[in-house]
Amino acid sequence: MKNALFLAAAALALASCGNKYPDHSIIVNSTDAIVQTRQGTLSGYIEDGIYTFKGIRYAKAKRFEAPQDPDSWKGIQTALYYGPQCYQAPRKTWEDDCEAFLYQWDDGTQSDDCQYLNIWTKGINDGKKRPVMVWLHGGGFAMGAGSELPFYDGTNLAKKDVVFVNLNHRLNFLGYLDLSDYGEKYKYSGICGIMDLVKALEWVNKNIEAFGGDPDNVTIFGQSGGGGKVNILLGAPSAKGLFNKGIIESGSMLKLGDKEASKQMAHRIVENLGLNEQTIDKIQEIPYSELLEAATKAVCDAYPDNFFYRIYGAGMWCNPVLDGEVVPYDLSDPRIAEISKGIPTIIGCNYSEYGMISSVFTNADVRYNLGDTKEYLYVFAKPSPHMEGTFATNHCTEMPYVFNNIWLGRFMVGADRSSYKLADFMSDVWVSFAKDGVPDSKKFKWEEYNPETKPVVVFNDKTVTVHESDTEFWNEMKEYKRDTWKLRQPMYPTD
Repeated sequence: MKNALFLAAAALALASCGNKYPDHSIIVNSTDAIVQTRQGTLSGYIEDGIYTFKGIRYAKAKRFEAPQDPDSWKGIQTALYYGPQCYQAPRKTWEDDCEAFLYQWDDGTQSDDCQYLNIWTKGINDGKKRPVMVWLHGGGFAMGAGSELPFYDGTNLAKKDVVFVNLNHRLNFLGYLDLSDYGEKYKYSGICGIMDLVKALEWVNKNIEAFGGDPDNVTIFGQSGGGGKVNILLGAPSAKGLFNKGIIESGSMLKLGDKEASKQMAHRIVENLGLNEQTIDKIQEIPYSELLEAATKAVCDAYPDNFFYRIYGAGMWCNPVLDGEVVPYDLSDPRIAEISKGIPTIIGCNYSEYGMISSVFTNADVRYNLGDTKEYLYVFAKPSPHMEGTFATNHCTEMPYVFNNIWLGRFMVGADRSSYKLADFMSDVWVSFAKDGVPDSKKFKWEEYNPETKPVVVFNDKTVTVHESDTEFWNEMKEYKRDTWKLRQPMYPTD
């Protein structure tokens, strides 16, 4: 008996020694991760059992013009690293040490040529029809990218047997400045960033089967500005049929930009650039830095007291315009019923974002009245332990949980055992919704929204459901303030 115990202990010790150097190999060659798309053959790589393809061109476009299908190619094209992101103003929040620590941004390479997407999947060319989840990044409509934050990596969602896609598209003045007064070629300049998203979904529809995905089972989801993009696509006729579920995180946008106001701003910017109707085409070639300088002057002259533009840049003025064609109606208009009818949605915000909860409820009342839709509401309530807890459940804190990427998001939300547990559970719920439109997981059942009781799931170490009548919860959420961080000076001077 003693010998048996000794041998067992020895075997365990040897096994432990063997795990000292874990095998985490990456396979990158011209044979093992090969996929045929409509445009040509792509070669990706395999890491931790997940096939990964990055920097895939889904469209092309001249500056301020509508996107077109990408060019085809011969031979094998590698897809190993992220493509360029859209030009955007320098991120002033890098100037704040605490913000930079929490978010760990990657600003990448910037270009006009930014229509690229990235794919993570468990299998390729295998005939399986996995649910597809397409992530739309935040940053308002001014900044950001599919590779902007470390926890946007799709590996852990792909391990749950979905095909994960994220992407870059045109932003700020390049995506949403209405130059339509200057000629037919600029007809869609005030909405071309959204048209990029539609092109990306078209590409997914035509190509995702080769990556093991189901083109008829696509969920779009996004946070902040990305949540607003989801809401806009719900009302875009050109996107109808390209997705059938939506998730809106901290971004329940119901009103688009005013077309006439965007035209007026375009005239100011063109004048600042020294251009006119005869020379307007030069705007397609001038360096982005000059365009940004002219646009910043126009916006700041029009809104001299707007502190928000000083912090995040004048590009935050930009919103997709209500153009009457790509997006025909405001998103609260009942006429969008035939566009987004039957598409279930998850809508929510974070506990520190009490100001957003009214828009969450408004969005759900609007969606409910469309008929034949199901809505599921949530509040994310697990606070970050960092900065003496003062970061709390601020904007973005739910995302490492949704992506099941606690380690990659540890600088924002910590990485204790309870965080990993909640992330595994919460990502299970998101994946369940992507699979069949029902966000249930194991013993968890999410109560559908109804306007009588207005149920809301609260995600925390203990996940519960509250209702509109639970006034104690809502009062506590209202009073929950994000304190001034004690470890730093104010991020920006107020004088």
